[in-house]
Amino acid sequence: MATACLCVYIAFSQPTTGLVSYWPLNGNFTNAGPNAINGTNSGATTTTNAAGTANSAINFSNPGAYNVVNQFATHPVNANVNFGTAQDFSVDFKVYITAPVVHPGGFYDNNLNYGGYGVWFWNANGFLQVQFNFKNGSVGTTNGALTTNTWYHICCVRATGTIKIYINGVLNASGAEGPTTPAYAFPARFGTMFSNTLTPAEYNGHNGIIDELRIYNRALTAAEISLLGSLPVKLTQFTAAKQNDNVLLQWKTAYEQNSSHFNVQRSLDGVNFTDIGSVNASGNTSLETTYQFIDNTAKTASMGKTILYRLKEVDKDGRNEISSVVTIKFSDNTGDLTIMQNPVTEELRLQLNVKSKQAVNLVVTDAVGKQVLAKNILLNPGQTATVLPVSTLANGVYYITASGEDIKETKYFIKQ
Repeated sequence: MATACLCVYIAFSQPTTGLVSYWPLNGNFTNAGPNAINGTNSGATTTTNAAGTANSAINFSNPGAYNVVNQFATHPVNANVNFGTAQDFSVDFKVYITAPVVHPGGFYDNNLNYGGYGVWFWNANGFLQVQFNFKNGSVGTTNGALTTNTWYHICCVRATGTIKIYINGVLNASGAEGPTTPAYAFPARFGTMFSNTLTPAEYNGHNGIIDELRIYNRALTAAEISLLGSLPVKLTQFTAAKQNDNVLLQWKTAYEQNSSHFNVQRSLDGVNFTDIGSVNASGNTSLETTYQFIDNTAKTASMGKTILYRLKEVDKDGRNEISSVVTIKFSDNTGDLTIMQNPVTEELRLQLNVKSKQAVNLVVTDAVGKQVLAKNILLNPGQTATVLPVSTLANGVYYITASGEDIKETKYFIKQ
């Protein structure tokens, strides 16, 4: 049976600082954040998320008149999410707007009509817009930025008097907040807007889906916003090394959020991959994390052929991502550099053979000798497979040099 182990190393940043509320919306309005601000559902239904996973998002269906709201939810007044005139904050979520747009729709309204903040959509200007309100000031997204029947990652940020809207990690609109002092006298709303001057008080019910709603008591950076919209694991390294008749696979993540596990997959033809094991992921961590998996049937399975390995990262919401491929071949050669595929397009796949544990410097130069890429890697005795990303290089001829205690070799490859 293959084995796996986990080690934790140095810290990396992650957008958890300042998180005051987090609703995963996995079929309910239970809060998974630090302040347990649980919501009460009024008719909204569970549905699939952007990855197609069942019971992982909330659907709101309000197709009638703007003042007929059948499906929404509320949460109690809570000081942790009630921001005053000088407080920076961020509201981050994923959303799907169902066609046709028959009236405006509220995503999240925390006393928007009383100087508080809220996010909603309309098409009053002739095109679909997301609006972000604070202190009775509003900013809206640009023409063409949004369409119906499509998932979007939306982040609204208040930063020192400026309110901003990011779409899929890109700043789209910004403007000045209003002059009103916020008052938070009423419970906040999901999937609708609210005014106590109306009967009933809910209006502009959302038609569509909301997922993964987070509120921070600070202004998120652009890098953090991009991270929240991406898959929840950043894989920074993946290597394969021969150990006698086995293959040791090692990989590192820079951070993880809501990660579940890694499926280790093997192939002999590069087309058909089979799961050969699974390694549990950390779940949520801002630490660089190292994993390993030993394939102890590798030599028998290889039948003298090159073995290809990859990882399938799976998160708790069902989303997944496939890693780069590393390769290994059982042979008795030591002290050499092998290019596993040439020409290359996205990745330069290498196999290095050394006699002792050592640091090896990999340097890529262009046809005139200019260095364009470099990487240091620590190798154990025997064969190790690794990958260099080369997608950003211009097409042409390049040279890869591996330098270490008992290896000094240069080979060429063609980028196309």
